[in-house]
Parts: sequence; C-alpha cells; structure tokens
Amino acid sequence: MPRFTRADFLTQLRRTPLVPVFYHTGAAEAKAVLRACYEGGVRVYEYTNRGPHAFAVFAELQQYVEAEFPDLLLGAGTIFRVEEAELFIAAGADFVVSPVLDAAVGAACHRHNLAWLPGAFTVNEVYQAAQQGADVVKIFPASLVTPAYVTALRGPLPEVPLLVSGGVVLEPAALAGWFEAGATAVSIGAQLLPAAGSLAGHVAALLGRIALLSKAHNCKT
Repeated sequence: MPRFTRADFLTQLRRTPLVPVFYHTGAAEAKAVLRACYEGGVRVYEYTNRGPHAFAVFAELQQYVEAEFPDLLLGAGTIFRVEEAELFIAAGADFVVSPVLDAAVGAACHRHNLAWLPGAFTVNEVYQAAQQGADVVKIFPASLVTPAYVTALRGPLPEVPLLVSGGVVLEPAALAGWFEAGATAVSIGAQLLPAAGSLAGHVAALLGRIALLSKAHNCKT
C-alpha cells in the first residue's frame, strides 16, 4: 500500500501548491535542502533522476522523510521509462513526474495507486495526458509561455489540474500570475537553489525564498 494515494496527492498539492525540484549527488546535502523546504511549509517535494547517484540518494532521502516528515510527499522526477518508474516506486516514491507522456509509466503508477504527472505543452498533448489518466499535467517548459497560455488551456480543458514547470521566475507577482491564470501548482528548481555557490549558503537563504512562494500563493487565495 502506498503512503499516499492519488487522491491524497491531489488534495495535498492543492493545499500546498509550491513544489521544489532538486537534485544533488550527496544525501546529506539533499536532506538539508529538504528539511529547510519542509520548515518553510513545503509538503510536496520532487527529487529528480538526473545523475548516476540519483536512485541511491532518493532511497536514503525517502527513508529520512518517512522517519522525520511523515506528512511530506516525496516524488521521483525526470522519469522517462517504466523500468525507472518501477524502481523508484519500489523505493517508496509517493508520486512520479515525467518530462514526456508515456502511457506505460502512467499505467505503472496507477497499478500502485500513485499520482502520475506527465509533461505536455500543446492543447492536444494536455488532452491526451488527461485521457491516459494523468492526475496532474506538467506544462513544460513554462519559460516559453506566459500565464495567458494557462488561461487559454483552461478554456477547453477546465478540469485538468496543471503544474507549471521549467523556468518559473521566483518573484511574487510572477508566481501569483500563474495561480490567477488557473495553474493548480508551480514547481521551482534552479531559481530556488542555483547551482553556483555554496550549498550551505543557499540553504541558509532557502526559507526566505520559500516565504516568497507562500506569499504569492496567499495573495492569489
């Protein structure tokens, strides 16, 4: 049985719709970032499968979450193939995020009653993702569009939950614009924790960045 079902995921995402996206080769560093995000109010967190150590770090991070933050949903991101999905699900992933639409990945998630968030861009792709059972559709890359694009998608597809991802600007007015346009949630990666510089310094500033995200959502609600 999963810790959180598909329904649980969507409920929590709507409640705390600010999703950090992070990857680091070190488990200790990944734990420090996750803890800071949690203390800032994050309850849905994506760790990406973007390096040779990703699975090992994820597995350790999942154990840490279950022991220390049992109400946090930890998902596996950048999942392309069903074999990857099954591997991370076996390690305890609470949801799976993909840059692309692959029905086999979705089917694997649904067999385990876990939320599936495939990437899409056009109206047709968003529709196909919804038809294949996506719990939330990731609009990626968001850096190529504006909130008006989300508003336009909402016209023919008003009921499809949308996660805006990829190049989202960490600025309250910009973030509020996505929510006002109808985005269910936003994910923040490099803007939240830039690759350059000291990780310790980034973690020290992380709570302030999370506060900006929360302010943007609160302004919308």
